[in-house]
Amino acid sequence: MSDFRRYDHLERHGRAEVHDITVGKVYVFPKLDGTNASVWVGNDGKIQCGSRNRTLSEGADNAGFHAWVNSDDPVAKTLRMAVKAVPHLTLYGEWLVPHSLKTYRSESWRRFWIFDVYDNSLKHYQSFNTYKTFLATYGLDFIPPMSIIENPSIEQLDAAVALNTFQIKDGEGVGEGIVLKNYNWKNKFGRQPWAKIVRNEFKEINAKEFGPHEKKGPDHVEAQIAERYVTKALVDKVRAKVLLSVAESFGRVDETGYTDDDWFEFEQKNKGKIIPELLHRVFYDVVKEDLWDAVKRHKNPTINFKTLQSFVTYNIKQHAEDLF
Repeated sequence: MSDFRRYDHLERHGRAEVHDITVGKVYVFPKLDGTNASVWVGNDGKIQCGSRNRTLSEGADNAGFHAWVNSDDPVAKTLRMAVKAVPHLTLYGEWLVPHSLKTYRSESWRRFWIFDVYDNSLKHYQSFNTYKTFLATYGLDFIPPMSIIENPSIEQLDAAVALNTFQIKDGEGVGEGIVLKNYNWKNKFGRQPWAKIVRNEFKEINAKEFGPHEKKGPDHVEAQIAERYVTKALVDKVRAKVLLSVAESFGRVDETGYTDDDWFEFEQKNKGKIIPELLHRVFYDVVKEDLWDAVKRHKNPTINFKTLQSFVTYNIKQHAEDLF
């Protein structure tokens, strides 16, 4: 039994924290585009569930996940039974609700797709081969690896990104990206973060391996940082999360009951709430997730954060012109 434990951040492939994660046996998993969720037995002995950052409750849910876990749905009942059988484990997964990617099969939505199991007693993530039997015994949904590769090359990972059709409708392209897990590896800081490669950003993330684009860069280092890290993939993903958050504030949580036209109309009517939150969250993500990489890339530059914020805003508008 344990209290809430936040799921560890997925590092972008190519960053210092995971630069040698591909040395050894690497499990390549498809990445789903939903919302992060977790289930465990709390210190009070009751089933608890969480989002990425907090414990959920009836009055503070996340896309209806808490309501589903505690519902009479047969899968939810089985999930509660399974978690109680192993109170020292926390199950992490993707609660598949519409975000930026809407091409998943209709039967895949509003299901808890487990992608990691953490042992709170031993303080580490279990390997896939350890937890898959337990999950399969209870018939729970989980994300299987696409492949297991010894010392994968950039070309093999590129191919894996292009082949991720997990739960995607036939003929509707590929998924968000892939996640790399090396269970026998730790980084130089003694931690074991997993790496991710997001489809729309793959060549940019791996610019060193693919070679730089031959073009004249902007004069301001702040402009270069914003151009590199404020990608369309990031803007679309944050925009979808903000839309869902605003919708929930109005008590609108059943995403599957609305068409794309309904969401477009809702977004247009609530720009006053959505735009400021979008600008804030993207800037926050750039500062929190990418600044260290930018500092190394530009060799400890002097950064004016007001200027950086202006360039971040400019790039957001380029990727979300219909909203502004």
